[in-house]
Amino acid sequence: MSLLAPVAGGCGSDRPQRGEGTVQVVTSTATLADLVQNAGGRRVEVQSLVPRFAYPHDWRPGAGTAAALEDADLVVMLGGELDAWLAAPLERGGPARELVLLPQLDPLADDSHWWQDPVRVQRAVKLVRNELARVDVDGAGYYEAAAAEYLERLRRLDDETGSCLAAVRSARERIVAQHSGFAYFTDRYGIEIVGPRAGRGALGRRLWADTLGPPGSRAESYLGAFALNLGVIVRALSDGERSCRPRV
Repeated sequence: MSLLAPVAGGCGSDRPQRGEGTVQVVTSTATLADLVQNAGGRRVEVQSLVPRFAYPHDWRPGAGTAAALEDADLVVMLGGELDAWLAAPLERGGPARELVLLPQLDPLADDSHWWQDPVRVQRAVKLVRNELARVDVDGAGYYEAAAAEYLERLRRLDDETGSCLAAVRSARERIVAQHSGFAYFTDRYGIEIVGPRAGRGALGRRLWADTLGPPGSRAESYLGAFALNLGVIVRALSDGERSCRPRV
């Protein structure tokens, strides 16, 4: 596949004017594209190489990857095993600026799923904001303001997640999900979420792990997908007696 997934928000066509959509950013995944779009606001136009609904673990770059990288001002990568497939296309040619986030986010070995921890996401957004300001110096003040608003929402998400989970603490704090990529959630909040092969535990519905929902759905954004996951986790731990919906 060689699909590229544009993220709504940037619509620029006159890059020298340094206005809307003036900075072209390529990301590896749709979740990362959403974070970059919120950090950059209307001054950035973001393309995700892996479209929504596609599984990043199985992704292989197609014919459109090289063209997207060549046109980009900045490439932002998760880091780790999940987008290691980008290394070869970048070696063959890409933008002067690349930002790899995982090594700067207190990584858990080579696990790329750091976005399951909103505190690490805050650090990532700050790194993206700073890199965008280096690419587009005139927009530094704009990026500061755009990121500040989003960072406040991420802080609120973290606070409300902690409060919701505190209300359902019990001896059973283990959930079996369809995916094992929640080690960063466990690291932050102490609730163990394991894959289906790891043993028995409270079973909730499927969790949003490596991708986002369709535009217009509650899971169309990182904040929305995380909030939906939290509701599933709280219901599973409380045997359906409690729910939680963060105001993000």
